Amino acid sequence: MKIMHGFSDGIRTSFKALPFMIRNKMLIWFLPAFFLTLALSYGAFALIDMAVDAADSLYTNTFGAHALDVCGEGMVVMDCIEEVFRAIGSYMLGIVIWVGLFWLKIKLLKYVVLAFLGPVMSVISDVTEEKLTGVKRPFSLKKFLLEVFRGIRTALLYLFIELFLAILLLVIALVAGWVFPVLLPFIAPLEVIVAFIIGAFFYGAAALDYVWEREDVGAFGSLGMAYKSRRLAVGIGVPFAIWMAIPIVNFTLAPIFAPALATVAAVLALKGGGKKNSSSQ
Repeated sequence: MKIMHGFSDGIRTSFKALPFMIRNKMLIWFLPAFFLTLALSYGAFALIDMAVDAADSLYTNTFGAHALDVCGEGMVVMDCIEEVFRAIGSYMLGIVIWVGLFWLKIKLLKYVVLAFLGPVMSVISDVTEEKLTGVKRPFSLKKFLLEVFRGIRTALLYLFIELFLAILLLVIALVAGWVFPVLLPFIAPLEVIVAFIIGAFFYGAAALDYVWEREDVGAFGSLGMAYKSRRLAVGIGVPFAIWMAIPIVNFTLAPIFAPALATVAAVLALKGGGKKNSSSQ
């Protein structure tokens, strides 16, 4: 199997992905991601609003009804102040819960997208390889369902591994900062950079997995191969990670374009569609 190992090769094929899709009339594959993004955004915001309403109801049941226009004529000053603080507390609680859940939505969205878009990404990967090699695989419903299940399983596996590494990284940073406070200005930016690279690696590994799945490589075997080709995985994953790091874009345009482009880039890299040179593995 020909495989490209360089970080720059991953970046290069990422830039070649969209032109390749345009040339081969594959832009229609953005549509499923578009509708999924709409559904996920609507569902996520609906769940966030439900959580805020539930917290507000619990707050009201505990501390009583509240509103900012509570101070009327003849009300005792202390009672007025108490009512104002009660109302402010309610609104602040709602804001904190909304912001916290929205942040959680952004952090988890990438893996939700990878899990739910698994079938689409699998087909895009298959179609891209067919365009490159001319070899068409016969459709098998059983195989397709297995690919769907594998996509979800892989997304969950990578989610838990990345969360574990993120927590481990945070603990190491906190300990290092406590032992060597003078290094804190350097530790914080370094942690952000390392976390970004880790995230990019798993994005790239998920995209590469669809190619290796067709070659009957198991999920853990695929992760091992991604680690061996980690520079390539990071190179493919960096554009994906940048899309997902941009506010507003990360929950609007990124889920539509980033997964498909990363998937095509992975096939171009592994099957030689964007290479300058390659080496055998």
